[in-house]
Amino acid sequence: MNEQSTSITKVTVEGLFGRYDYSLDFDPRLAILYGDNGTGKTTVLRMIHHLLSPGPGRGHKTAVARTPFRDFRIEFSNEVVLRAHREKRTVGSFELFLSIPGKPRRRAPFVVNEKGSIPTNGHNADAQGELGAAIRAETSLASHYLSDERDLDSDFSEEDEGDIVLDSKRRRRAYLVETALRDADEPTRRAQVSSAIYRATSWARQQALHGASEGSVSANTIYADVVKHLAEMPRTATDEGRSSTSQQLLSLIESTGKRSNDQSRFGLLPAVNTQDLLRYVPRIRAEDFPLVAGILKPYLDGTNARLDALESTHRILSFFVDTLNETFFRGKSITFDIKEGLRIATDGGEPLDAKLLSSGESQLLTLFCNILSARENPTIFVIDEPEISLNIKWQRALVGSLLGCAEGSGIQLILASHSIELLTAHREQVVTLKPGR
Repeated sequence: MNEQSTSITKVTVEGLFGRYDYSLDFDPRLAILYGDNGTGKTTVLRMIHHLLSPGPGRGHKTAVARTPFRDFRIEFSNEVVLRAHREKRTVGSFELFLSIPGKPRRRAPFVVNEKGSIPTNGHNADAQGELGAAIRAETSLASHYLSDERDLDSDFSEEDEGDIVLDSKRRRRAYLVETALRDADEPTRRAQVSSAIYRATSWARQQALHGASEGSVSANTIYADVVKHLAEMPRTATDEGRSSTSQQLLSLIESTGKRSNDQSRFGLLPAVNTQDLLRYVPRIRAEDFPLVAGILKPYLDGTNARLDALESTHRILSFFVDTLNETFFRGKSITFDIKEGLRIATDGGEPLDAKLLSSGESQLLTLFCNILSARENPTIFVIDEPEISLNIKWQRALVGSLLGCAEGSGIQLILASHSIELLTAHREQVVTLKPGR
């Protein structure tokens, strides 16, 4: 977990369905809600998502208004507290409070209309908007909710400020693709996995673009560094000094070639051909070596700067692809390339349409792609029954693999599950819903 990220540490509920009280402690990386049917696991998940999601006109606060409860309190790792409260009734209008250490408490009323909905432009719209902005500013969290039907609900993909224009266009295309798939009456499962694949591909391309841009800044200094090295290099060189420096340069060339070959697997950067350099550097005369080293070192440093900028993306893409291929898929595999995107193929190399995946395979690919695309921002990723359509072996490996895919990001997974395999593999993160009344 990113140490700078905020996470949910506790959820306290009073009067859920007019019957249940809960006090639930959450692990900062993973919390798995478990309880009997009808005790409110899915409702708790949805309430967390709706209270954290700011999007006006998306029905989040109307969903809260229609949920029976008296008090719902979310505590965060930065000691911020978000609380929805009703004085008497268990459904309908409510007040939302935000408590921030060292600051005055913020509040806004959410009053239902005659249809039982929270109007977007009602009398309290300004206070509601300001409170929503404050919630996002104080928690810095996006919320993604993946239902048991594998529909992804999130406000943040189209609202992030400061994103590059190109990424905004890609997100718009992703939205149009998802809408078109659904409007064309495609099978729901195919629409979901296709949308998830597009989001994951867009995320990887954005990371590659940012990484290449960061590396290019260092590359632009190569010529200045060359001049500096040439100006400062010694006029003479001994065989002893040359031997030591030559080995260092050869080691740098070799490691740079290996790293670039690794990252070229996904098309993050073209592979650097270092074979000729490794062949000819040892043949350089001692008196000429400082000149050659002075030219090569800045070039290698610039290349490594780009590799460094893309290392995190390469690592997570490697985990993503290798885990799906080695742990889960059989008789087929996925590949990923920045230009081509994510592709599915049979063991014989024949392209395979996503609609031909089994239900379990589609569920897995949808889950992993959505986790991947959520890595960019600190995120609460809420998943209802992630074990759906998965065999026992896959259930055992699922959550650990999802955590691996989220490693190094600000993602906190909050799940609801009945799977004994999943629960026993993560006992310390299981949060049991035990009614307090």
